[in-house]
Amino acid sequence: FPVTIAQHTAETGASMATKAAAPVSVSIATVAGYPVSEIVLWASLIYTVLMIGHKVYTIYKDVTSKND
Repeated sequence: FPVTIAQHTAETGASMATKAAAPVSVSIATVAGYPVSEIVLWASLIYTVLMIGHKVYTIYKDVTSKND
């Protein structure tokens, strides 16, 4: 399927927003008075919980699909 200009622009915009999200959120939090070390700690905790949840879900899907 050929990619239209609108699709390419949307993907580029989404990519730019994703790349800018971390520095922007750190800057905003720093201005709000939260230290960067605390932000990194919470981001790591949230990321770890999400990855564990994703792995549990993947294992659950594999187990239930083998029972069919």
